[in-house]
Amino acid sequence: MSRMKKVAIGCTIFLVVLVLFVMFVLPPLVKSKAVEAIKESTGRNSQIGSISINPFTLTATIENFQLLEASRPPLFSVSRIRASVSPSSIFRKALIVDEVSVDKPAFNFSRYAANKYSFSDIIELQKKLPKKKEEKKEKFLFSINNITLHGGSVDFDDAAVSRKHTIRDLEIGVPFVSNIPYRVEKYVQPKISAVVNGTPFNFGGQLKPFSKSLETSVHLSFNRLSLPRYLAYSPVPPPVNVPSGNLSLDTELSYRVSSRDVPDLALRGTFRLDDVAINLKDGRPLLKAPLAEVKATKLEVLANRFDIASIRLDGIEVFASRDRQGRWMFEQLRTAEAKKEKEPEKEKDKDKEKKKEAHPLWMHIGSAELANGAFHFADALPQGGFASTVSNINIGLKNFGTDPKSLADYQISLLLNKETGVDSAGRLSVAPASLNGKAGIKNFNLRQTWPYLAAYLTNPVEGKLDLSSDISYSKEKGFVSTHGQAALRKLSLKYGAGEGMKLGELLVKDAGYDQNANRLTIADVGLANGATSLSLEPGGVSILSLLKKEKPAASAGAGRKPHPKPEKKEAHGKKGAPFSYKVGTVHARALNFSFTDKTREEHPQFTLNDTGFNLTNIQGPRFAPIGLRFKTRLGNRGPIAANGQLVPQPFSYSGTVALKSIALRQFEDYLPDNLNVILAGGDLDVALKTDLALKDGKIAGTFAGSAGVRSFHILDSVDEQDLLKWESLEVEDVRGTLAPFSLAVREVSLSNVYSKIVVRPDGTLNLQNLVEPPEAPAAAAASAKQPGAAAPPAPAKPAQPPVAVAKSVPPASPAASQAAAQKRVSIGTVVVQGGTLAFSDLHLSKPFNTTFYNLGGRVSGLSSESSTVADVDLRGNLENRSPLQITGKINPLRGDLFVDLKMSFRDIEMPAATPYSGTYLGYTIDQGKLFLDLKYLIEKNKLTSENKVFLDQFTFGQKVESKKATSLPVRLAVALLKDRNGEIHLDLPVTGRTDDPQFKVWGVVWQVLKNLVVKAATSPFSLLSSMVGKDQDLRTVAFDPGSSRLSAAESDKLKALGKALTERPGIVLEVGGYVNKEKDAEGYRHEQLQKKLRTEKFLQMVKKNKETAGISADNLEISKEEYPDLLRAVYVKEKFPKPRTILGTVKDLPVEEMTKLIYANMIVGDHELHALAHDRCATVISYLAKEAKVPQERMFEKSGDIYTAPKEGGPRGRVEFVVSAK
Repeated sequence: MSRMKKVAIGCTIFLVVLVLFVMFVLPPLVKSKAVEAIKESTGRNSQIGSISINPFTLTATIENFQLLEASRPPLFSVSRIRASVSPSSIFRKALIVDEVSVDKPAFNFSRYAANKYSFSDIIELQKKLPKKKEEKKEKFLFSINNITLHGGSVDFDDAAVSRKHTIRDLEIGVPFVSNIPYRVEKYVQPKISAVVNGTPFNFGGQLKPFSKSLETSVHLSFNRLSLPRYLAYSPVPPPVNVPSGNLSLDTELSYRVSSRDVPDLALRGTFRLDDVAINLKDGRPLLKAPLAEVKATKLEVLANRFDIASIRLDGIEVFASRDRQGRWMFEQLRTAEAKKEKEPEKEKDKDKEKKKEAHPLWMHIGSAELANGAFHFADALPQGGFASTVSNINIGLKNFGTDPKSLADYQISLLLNKETGVDSAGRLSVAPASLNGKAGIKNFNLRQTWPYLAAYLTNPVEGKLDLSSDISYSKEKGFVSTHGQAALRKLSLKYGAGEGMKLGELLVKDAGYDQNANRLTIADVGLANGATSLSLEPGGVSILSLLKKEKPAASAGAGRKPHPKPEKKEAHGKKGAPFSYKVGTVHARALNFSFTDKTREEHPQFTLNDTGFNLTNIQGPRFAPIGLRFKTRLGNRGPIAANGQLVPQPFSYSGTVALKSIALRQFEDYLPDNLNVILAGGDLDVALKTDLALKDGKIAGTFAGSAGVRSFHILDSVDEQDLLKWESLEVEDVRGTLAPFSLAVREVSLSNVYSKIVVRPDGTLNLQNLVEPPEAPAAAAASAKQPGAAAPPAPAKPAQPPVAVAKSVPPASPAASQAAAQKRVSIGTVVVQGGTLAFSDLHLSKPFNTTFYNLGGRVSGLSSESSTVADVDLRGNLENRSPLQITGKINPLRGDLFVDLKMSFRDIEMPAATPYSGTYLGYTIDQGKLFLDLKYLIEKNKLTSENKVFLDQFTFGQKVESKKATSLPVRLAVALLKDRNGEIHLDLPVTGRTDDPQFKVWGVVWQVLKNLVVKAATSPFSLLSSMVGKDQDLRTVAFDPGSSRLSAAESDKLKALGKALTERPGIVLEVGGYVNKEKDAEGYRHEQLQKKLRTEKFLQMVKKNKETAGISADNLEISKEEYPDLLRAVYVKEKFPKPRTILGTVKDLPVEEMTKLIYANMIVGDHELHALAHDRCATVISYLAKEAKVPQERMFEKSGDIYTAPKEGGPRGRVEFVVSAK
């Protein structure tokens, strides 16, 4: 046998043996080894029904394989696995498998807990096995063809959630999988189908899994895949619960890597979600999506290109909420891992920029539609919470794309809280970004904002708001709004105690805003049918009560961390334009305002009714003149109007202001608190044309017009009696300026004025308490002394110079005069007519009442110019009988007051003044009339006045008992002042300085009158002496010692006294004689001797028959020659013992000796001196009766102590007079 045959036989035998080995020996060995290996790697027992190998067809089959589990169905089982290897594997040096088929594979496993499965022990065992060192090997080539799987199933029992999952009818077909070069570029077209939990699933496509391009195209479709079943098995637990939702896909996925190693992933098809519900972990709903469908034309994810044919969302509901701590519900969606893996912001920004540079976004959406959407929002952060629902959300978008100049049509509409409609429609683009459309809001209820305003306001704002506008945006022009309209209706706001604001409507027309210019324009703003009530309270205006005092941050829940303040970033580029605005017209009608001042005791209330205004050309920040028309009514009858131009800053106003019949009564509470009057009536009328402006913080400008007050009436609040009222006060043709101040008035007229002056029972004047003075320091409480003194009156002697009665005060400084002169004031005419002045004195024992009637007149030419004076002519009547007249010139407006006035009062009946005379003088007045002529000249602060008083037939009546009556001899004073005609003439000149605060002219006059009465009581003869123009002391008549004869000087004095007594017939003269006990005794002896001498001479003349007719002993003169003889004759006749001669005759003695003896023997005692005093009185009375013709009945001798010394010095031998009234 040849060697070749032997080799052939050997090979044949080897092959036969090999075949037999492969067919009969190898399968049991493989089966045994496989079971052991499975046991070793899984820790589980397994069963293999049979393994067969056909060496002729190179086919291996495994049947009935099971991976067992204790007390459970097999973890994995397969009915048959068959694989057929191609003989070409030998020469191709690669594993070529012609066919792989798997029949009825079944996988059955369970999950007991999170990440705990029935096969978890196998995984853990694999981790414990030692790892083999990887050795570098040549690339293993293979080609596995015709891979099929039939009738597969999966049973998954998720015991952790008590849920089971099944896959049935699993069919998989893969034509081939190969990395052999010649097969790499051929497509693999796998197909997969199954029924997953009852849902059909199909997968197909074509792949090049081992090609360099990795080109893949896969078609995947399934219908209504239940999402909740599978999300629980996500490796990353989702932060939400998905209780329902179905996913349907019909897509084609393609993937390839380009020659530049750039991957390309594209997706086409339809994606649909049905009945999706997403809740937070606490069960709160987050999203409901009945239908969400996307039809993609092509989505190139890696290339950042998205072409979407349509997007459809129907009935989408989104839920959002925030808790009391300000945490949004979405914060729960962030997982712990996401929080840990946050990248720094800068890194993220860099990645985004790189992606944008590599693949700029390109997108096209053919159409997008959201129908019947809803958004539910609940916010527990604001006080009381807030909840809102946005329903009927409909959004439409067509032809949206990122291509340049690609314009998309959009339309949005929604309904807020079932009452507010929001809509917008237009066109937009993203490259460049632009928008052009319309937007509007209708019937927005402002009360919905209350929860967010509750932290700031005490009451909600109510009202309905409508907004609409054309809107546009572009990079070049920014945001632009045009043709804007706004309507706010039924605005209501409450504050204070039952106060608030209501507005029927607020309409804004044709509004616009330009972002680049930063300018707001409004064509027209209208307000109508409003009512606002305000009150001023001690804490401020009542509307401020609308603002809460607490800080808004207090409403946030405890523990909430404040949000960090954003860092200020400097703006790049050009600074934006400053904000500007222009409003064409703002007009209002039918507005009512009510204001109550609760800071006043009576809570005065003011109302402005039917208010309307019109403002035009309002613009800023640089203000232009604003046209203003304003009208209203104060109360029910006081129209107020203004018409002109107004500039807010700096303030100026040029126009008219008119007030008509403004009731002053309502402003009574604003009179000064120290003014004790009741404003009972008065209507104010004002019509002015003004041109005012604010300069250097002060108002300057001009004004012109007229003003008046009608039916004015005020009462004394103490006695609640009339104080002042008039029918009309009109100020006509007023013109003036404010800075410097000037005023020119053509005419001031006052008609039918009435005033009442009352002295109250307590002696105070009703005018005295009109203004309560502030409490003065104790030092200021001391009364000021009455300045000056006046000269005694001199009747009918106007030539007598006035007497200074005040201290000299230097004239006003030139600066003061210049300051006063800067205020130019002129009043053409002041006319008063129909005036009445009533006077009552109630503090007397009998009240006194009198009234001036017909007071009226004119003052013309008032001016502050120092060179001008005004003419004064005022007239009236006292009790409609006694005329009053004031005439002259006056200038009260210049720097220093100028007055040159004459005042005349005539025919005033004095009996009416009996209440005064009875109270203060102690007598009634029977008759008499008063006449006054007063002259006052005030110039350069110096007063020169003449006060002439004429009382005609003034006569006191009965005595009145009054505790207030003076003790001064007023009757005597009157008797002294009244002349023989029954007239009293007084001239009371007064001078002083008006700038002396202690000088009061009528106080001086009263003091002069008082001094006059005092002087009548204390020095009546001095008063009489001044009346007759003699500077003599008429109180006494002096006599030589022992004499009762009048000297020539004393005779002149008696003549003057007699004249005064004749002129004053109401005076009674009491005469008293007095002697000097020493001097008058010696003088008496001398006088008696002289008397005897004259008697002796008279007897001798008779004896000698000489003519004695008209001669008496009293008027004889004794010469020196005849004196010794007459003395001897008297001496001889004396009865006292005398020296005698031897013959017994009387001895002749020298004259001196005879005189001494006569004196020594003449007895002078009280009797003789009383006789002397009587003789003296008789001599005076006789002289006054005969020479001065004083009636005897007006003179009485007064007895008394004849030795009384005079009170003020002078001779003791005298006659003293005392005067008294009849």
